[in-house]
Amino acid sequence: MKNIITFSLLIAGYFLLTGFNLDSAIIPKEEILSGGPPKDGIPAILHPKFVTSSMADFLKPDDQVIALKLGEETKAYPIKILNHHEVVNDTLGGVPIAVTF
Repeated sequence: MKNIITFSLLIAGYFLLTGFNLDSAIIPKEEILSGGPPKDGIPAILHPKFVTSSMADFLKPDDQVIALKLGEETKAYPIKILNHHEVVNDTLGGVPIAVTF
C-alpha cells in the first residue's frame, strides 16, 4: 500500500510540475505509467563532428541519412546516430538549423 501511495504522489508531482492536465482523462490517473526516457533524457547533439564520405567507415552503403544542402555546403546526418539523439543543432551555410528525427 505504501508503494502505491508513493507512486501516486510521484505521478501527481510529475503532472503538477509539467503542467500536464489529466482532469478529463478516460483512463484513471493511477493506471498511467511513464513509458520512456525522462525530460531531457535523450541528449541533443550540440556540436556535431563531420567526416568526409570516404572516412565514414561506420556507415554501410545502404544506411539512410538526412541530407541537406544550402548553397555550396552539403551535410549528411546518419539515421543510425539520430536514433539515439533525435535532434542535432547545427549551422549550414551560416544558417542555424535543427535536424530532427
